[in-house]
Amino acid sequence: MTLIATVAATGLEVESFTAPPDVWAQWRKLPIGSFVIGHLRTPAVLKRSPRGLQFFAAAPGAGGATAPESVEHQIAKIKLVLGMRAAGHDAKVEQPGASPSGEQWQADVLVQTARGPIAVEVQLAQQHWDEYRSRTARYNASGVSVVWLVRGTHVNALGNSRIRFLMTQGWSMDEAMNRALEDMPCIPLVGSASGDEEQKVVVHPADLSQTVMRLPLEVFGAGVAGGALHMGEDRHVGGTRSWPAWLWDSAKAPEVFISFG
Repeated sequence: MTLIATVAATGLEVESFTAPPDVWAQWRKLPIGSFVIGHLRTPAVLKRSPRGLQFFAAAPGAGGATAPESVEHQIAKIKLVLGMRAAGHDAKVEQPGASPSGEQWQADVLVQTARGPIAVEVQLAQQHWDEYRSRTARYNASGVSVVWLVRGTHVNALGNSRIRFLMTQGWSMDEAMNRALEDMPCIPLVGSASGDEEQKVVVHPADLSQTVMRLPLEVFGAGVAGGALHMGEDRHVGGTRSWPAWLWDSAKAPEVFISFG
């Protein structure tokens, strides 16, 4: 499934999630091929999930396929981009690009900021450390910063991989256990869009007012675009030394309200 398509006759890009229900219903009556998706311009069909999520998919027999992303993944992307837009930023979902060497990428969400473009990747599935590093390098080579939202159940495994990586770079075990990577913020995403608990992003407040904060995705999106997520120094409880960590400045994260679902 995908959230964007192109009107075949005009080349206009349209979004499924911002189309009013009555407009979506009219679009669904158009002949297959009226909308195309992907760089192959695969004919698309318009669908609606049981939860009311509108999306595009490759038409049966069209010879193409869309990524097998979950509804949970799609909802996360939508909330992020709507939060960024509500805060006044130019943000889009599923935006393609390429590094100077020709390596292709597609950002779940890409937002233009005063500090340059930022990609936000919603990583709900388990992913190998090497893939995190190679995809991050691909973005960085393209002049794009990247923020990873990692499913909470995968955070420990990712942390262990980070420790092993840093130790290969010469850091001690103690340093590797506590040091964040400056080029690859990996932020936990907890809860489930399909369950009773809303998806929330877990951040560490820079003012140390509390140990962690759980933010709605739209608030996190607006804050990331506004510069709220930054590298700072964090001191663990009972610790005598501070460590480089990704911290959250609430003053740069405007409260935004979106209507979704």
